[in-house]
Amino acid sequence: MKVVDILVIKGTDISKWQGSVDFVKMKQMGVEFVIIRAGYGETEDPMFTAYINAALMAGLAVGVYWFLYASENAGAKKNADKFEQVIKPYKDKITCGVWADWEYDSDKKAGAMTAARRSDLVDTFCQTMADYGCEAGIYANQDYIQSKFTSELVAKYPLWYARYGKEMGSEAYKGRDGKPYIWQYSSKAAGKDYGVSSQYIDLDYAYFDVAGKNSADISVDYNPFVEPEANVKVGKTGNDAMWVQWYLWRFGLMKREEIDGIIGKKSDAGIREAQHRLGLAADGIVGKITRAVWKKVC
Repeated sequence: MKVVDILVIKGTDISKWQGSVDFVKMKQMGVEFVIIRAGYGETEDPMFTAYINAALMAGLAVGVYWFLYASENAGAKKNADKFEQVIKPYKDKITCGVWADWEYDSDKKAGAMTAARRSDLVDTFCQTMADYGCEAGIYANQDYIQSKFTSELVAKYPLWYARYGKEMGSEAYKGRDGKPYIWQYSSKAAGKDYGVSSQYIDLDYAYFDVAGKNSADISVDYNPFVEPEANVKVGKTGNDAMWVQWYLWRFGLMKREEIDGIIGKKSDAGIREAQHRLGLAADGIVGKITRAVWKKVC
């Protein structure tokens, strides 16, 4: 990544707490990139695989972050080892950074420590990621930059800066290159407006070219999209449509490249044919019964 003065690109960041995500709708709202939590401590975020595949399918650029839980250097390294393991299949598609996220909950679990000690743990994490060939950056708010991280740590890495409001403030310019790479400027955007089931969602601006390989290699063995909670039929778009189309692809009723997140005439015909083959009412509505049968078959 390289910061560029003339670029200001809208994005967001998500974790499992966003629930069901319609990445097509998110893109329609002007979002061009999404930073996805890959996990925390030594645990993978249960929604990571589904999210990153669906985001890439929708044409969004992606970055990844890891929420650190560690009280010693060995623990910080284990966090990084797990991070690399989780993101390894997507490394060539991650164009919006690999980020270390140490926040107040990290401190709560780690116990009292000095800024130098805390910074050393984050640095160990970032250096371990560098050993894996991943250039890491750090996520930090004003409080952490002013007193909880050392100035040396902040200046060493690309900065993803969190401060909510209309102005970034001077602390945003203390990261590497003297400029923020990403500014998280809101935590209160209406989730429904951006296609997520959570009440709120974060919004960010990036100051680098996020373009990259934004296409997913979808597994034939595992549906990476989030199962719909409501009926899916003609006219439905987004993640729910992709979930249905994945099954149509598996049933041989559509091509891989036709998974576009839109239930149109061809998808409708495929749904009815799949229902007919499996002895279901061929009504073109993918409800609870159809979904249950499809999941048993695949």
